[in-house]
Amino acid sequence: MTKRFFIAFSLLLTFILSIQSCKTDDITASASITGLNCSDATFSATATSGTSYTATATVPYTGGNGAAYQAGTPVASTGVTGLTATLSAGQLTSGSGTASFVITGTPASAGTATFAIDLGGQSCTLSLPVVASKATVSSFVLSSVVPSAGVSGTAYTGVATLAYTGANGGTYDVSTASSTGVEGLIATLDAGTLAAGSGTLTYKISGTPTSAGTATFNLSFGGQTCTVTITVTAGSSGTVTPAVDTVVIVYSGTTASVSNPYQSAGVTVTTSGADVTVKSTNTTKEIVYLLSGTASKGSFKLYSDYKYNIAMKGLSVTNSVGPAINVQSSKKGTINIVAGTTNTLVDGTTYTTSSEDQKGTFFSEGQLLFQGTGTLNITGNNKHGIAADDYISISEATIIVKSAASDGVHAKDYFQMDNGTLSVTSSGDGIEADEGYIVVNGGTINVSSVDDGITASYDGSDASITPYVLVKGGKITVNTSGEKGNAIKSESYTTIGTSDAVTLTVSGKGSKGIKTGGDFTLTSGTVKITTTGAAYYNTTDLDIAAPAGINCDKNLSIKGGDLTIISTGQGGKGITVDGTATVNGGTTTITASGATYTYTSANTSEAKGFKSDGAFVMNGGTLNISASDDGLKSNTSITINDGNVNVTKSYEGMESIFITIAGGVCNLTASNDGINTSYGTVSGGTESNDNSHLKVTGGVLIVTGSDAIDSNGNFTISGGYVITNGNEDIDVNGNFLVNGGTLMGAEPASNMTKAMGTASTQVGMFIKSSASVATSSLFHIEDANGKDIVTFKPKSASGYFHVSTPSMAKGAQYKIYFGGAYTGGSYVGGSSGWGLYTGGTYSTSGATLKSTTTTSTSSTANTITF
Repeated sequence: MTKRFFIAFSLLLTFILSIQSCKTDDITASASITGLNCSDATFSATATSGTSYTATATVPYTGGNGAAYQAGTPVASTGVTGLTATLSAGQLTSGSGTASFVITGTPASAGTATFAIDLGGQSCTLSLPVVASKATVSSFVLSSVVPSAGVSGTAYTGVATLAYTGANGGTYDVSTASSTGVEGLIATLDAGTLAAGSGTLTYKISGTPTSAGTATFNLSFGGQTCTVTITVTAGSSGTVTPAVDTVVIVYSGTTASVSNPYQSAGVTVTTSGADVTVKSTNTTKEIVYLLSGTASKGSFKLYSDYKYNIAMKGLSVTNSVGPAINVQSSKKGTINIVAGTTNTLVDGTTYTTSSEDQKGTFFSEGQLLFQGTGTLNITGNNKHGIAADDYISISEATIIVKSAASDGVHAKDYFQMDNGTLSVTSSGDGIEADEGYIVVNGGTINVSSVDDGITASYDGSDASITPYVLVKGGKITVNTSGEKGNAIKSESYTTIGTSDAVTLTVSGKGSKGIKTGGDFTLTSGTVKITTTGAAYYNTTDLDIAAPAGINCDKNLSIKGGDLTIISTGQGGKGITVDGTATVNGGTTTITASGATYTYTSANTSEAKGFKSDGAFVMNGGTLNISASDDGLKSNTSITINDGNVNVTKSYEGMESIFITIAGGVCNLTASNDGINTSYGTVSGGTESNDNSHLKVTGGVLIVTGSDAIDSNGNFTISGGYVITNGNEDIDVNGNFLVNGGTLMGAEPASNMTKAMGTASTQVGMFIKSSASVATSSLFHIEDANGKDIVTFKPKSASGYFHVSTPSMAKGAQYKIYFGGAYTGGSYVGGSSGWGLYTGGTYSTSGATLKSTTTTSTSSTANTITF
């Protein structure tokens, strides 16, 4: 006996030790390193103050043990606030390697953003430099001009002081402005850096006024404009004195006359018929070239070693063999469209061959800044209308590109517009910055193009270039007609925050109103997007290209504004987002009314309202959707914390794997499922629990559909209101629990409907009646004292009901009525024509008492049949 016992004990001990050994072998070692080196970290993009930022920090480490590690929690920045750094999941190498931290947000200021990061038991401080954005101000007003008057023909030297507020602390370049009204004066602002908040700027004014009158300077700075005037009295001679600092060129037919006061100061002007060529080696003065008159076969070509001014005063130049104006200078050019004048530039269809760049009717190797309040008409027969191998900025003026064989306005660097009017008709893009960004601070833009309307199109690998589109003000109207022609397109982020209207219309196949390779943010403004093109199969991409109002490759955020999207083409979408979508405010209205586009039975495009691959979160605002297919769909999760979601038409109203209704009002109408949770892994669905989950913790959920609520997983109510009516009001594969809140559901027949689970903590009823309540009648429950529990008007004739409220109790008596009358009050959640009444008075007059029942004393789930 003893011997057998010890043998059995030994075997048991051996078995336990072997199991423990297996368990020990199965334990995965936690990630550890010996050193984390923040000082050698690199960043995939440059951070700029006040600008949305998404980049990856690559941080070296040493002594890695080869273990895997999970994604970290976000670490908020200090120093410069507004950013977070999050460790990306990965696996350590054995020894030295690098880890990736994703940094997102908007830096609040320039400086250094620091993050206290850690990995594998080691930590360090990651420092991200944040550069100051280009200067912006919220106001820009004149303080003084000293002296306030000048004399014609007499040299003038003075100072204009302008005050600003709301400055961002950004840097600014040197800028100049020529006087109009009375010519001959130039205002110059030296380069510098704004104070954060408020301060002053000093413009130096010099020159010789050419006549008596009022010299006007139209100054533009940081997105704002201001007018400065100087009174000029007549000189003692009473005659007009030609400006001594201006090269005057007057065109006349096939000839041009020149007055050049700088002939002995490095400026050479040659003419050949009406072709004028200027070569300037003067580096001490910003010379003004005043162009006027008409040339039927002429041109203006400029070589300059220093920044310059071109003033157009009633100029009309046509060059049949090249650009009308060709600036072969990398220096900044200030282009003054003189007030009260109309100017015209036309190029040739074919250019004479040249080793120099000549990319459009008005071409410059350097920067172009347009100002003045006159009008400039441009026809681009060869390529672009206006083109610069640097930036193009419009501070005022009316510029009309009447036609362009390629782009209307093409900048190699950035394009910025502060005021004025720009109208473009083009066969290519309307406005393009191919290695920079586009910023609109004000003014009016009208574009009619075949390709993209407004585009920051950079597709290179230079991490210092961020090709974004930022609309801070201005009225924008874009019409595009070409295949995949987008109204606004950015390879990085797109942000709209304006008090003006943005109207985008696209009609080409697969075209988008807004196509952004990064984040999209709407903070304010009235934005209307209309797409009429259809989806099509792109044989190059081997995929369907579907039109959309907004197509966002990363994250989308709607914080305010009034956004309307109308998509009528076959397979067209309202909004599609590859990343997460967040709605915090504003009113968004989407209509996607097109039919399904079918390439093959397995390759289709449906007209969906709002689709997000990542999580969808709503914290406020209003979302209105009418769609031929899904209304609101996320491939990850949907969370409604507040706001209003109204789906007035859909195949499925709201669909995701996990849906949480925590607040707000959701009113969903669908022809199939009103609200559906599913992993979507089985075509046609399944009767087993796939562990998807619908949770209602607060707010109001009103749903109607063939299946009002269809959860392929679980459904839990713990707060708020759930009001449903459908062929099946509630279809749940998994657990159906009512732990709080108010539930009122109705349907004509049971089908797959079942009672709430017995594990529910709140008392509820599943009522099955052989008779139906008509849509003109009422369903009513009251307690033994006549207190109203629910009064409900069905949307369709119904005989089966789910009811649960916090006032229901175990072992209590209730009366169930069909019919009666209800006076006063309204529907919970503002539903129209049907729903759960509140705030009024129910009368049993004309009602039929269908049942007097007592709930179970032990169970919360009660099935009642009559």
